[in-house]
Amino acid sequence: MKKLFFSLILLNSNLLFSQIKAKIIDSETKENIPFVNIWAENENIGTTSTLSGEFELDVANVNKTVVFSSIGYETKRIQADSIHNIVELIPQITELNEVFIHSKTQTKEFVIGRFDKSKINFYFGSGSKPLIVARYFEYHDDYSQTIFIKRIKVLTKSDVKDSKFNVRLYSVGEHGEPEHYLYDENIIGIAKKGKHVTEVDLSNLNFTFPKKGFFIAIEWLIIEPNKFEFSYTMENSKEKFSRISYEPGIGVVPEDTDENSWLFSQGKWKKVFQNKETSNEKYSGKFNLLAIELILSN
Repeated sequence: MKKLFFSLILLNSNLLFSQIKAKIIDSETKENIPFVNIWAENENIGTTSTLSGEFELDVANVNKTVVFSSIGYETKRIQADSIHNIVELIPQITELNEVFIHSKTQTKEFVIGRFDKSKINFYFGSGSKPLIVARYFEYHDDYSQTIFIKRIKVLTKSDVKDSKFNVRLYSVGEHGEPEHYLYDENIIGIAKKGKHVTEVDLSNLNFTFPKKGFFIAIEWLIIEPNKFEFSYTMENSKEKFSRISYEPGIGVVPEDTDENSWLFSQGKWKKVFQNKETSNEKYSGKFNLLAIELILSN
């Protein structure tokens, strides 16, 4: 009887646990889709598709919903046990606001959000799950003479060579959250190893500053080239622990409110959390805001 009971437990565990392997393709062109962020809804489990669109994901329960999110495609939710060899994403029609309506001369520049690299030593980072953090930029009349988004500068710190991150541009939703994509393709940034100000050129988008403001978001990619394994010890202990991070870290500046900073995790947009008491007094009790300089031109 004990043997039978043990067998039933094993059978039940196997039924609940599932390893998913599949390829993600465009439903119209049938081409592979790289850098799709994938996670189990409401769980800290996720991954990113490779350049060939392939992915593997361990899901603890076959009844869990798996979410697929990629720029230029409708977000898709599928029950884990319904995912087999192929997942098709449907292209999303994106309306670019205030684009291609002015001519550019690029004789002037205007900088928003200046930061001092030497004074920042706090970072957003991703463990083993996809993460998106967004910063809101409000429109002001001062920008009317330099309305084109030319480039952005992001403070990055990477423990691996040439780690990749994705830049997403969002409109503003009804409740102030990031909503629709303002550009329907991946914008890949590359962070050199070490601490650097990493530039991402956006001038070829011909994108102008929306009057309602917009969000610039950083998306971490859970891919093998970004993977960094390290060991550490806890305070007052000699025992070593191992951990994995996916690079790069993105620098943050301390803010008194969470008004302009949002975080997308477990399938939902949320306001960023408030830092607890830390050894770094500058950030203790503050809210983290992405260290992004936005350079405008005419």
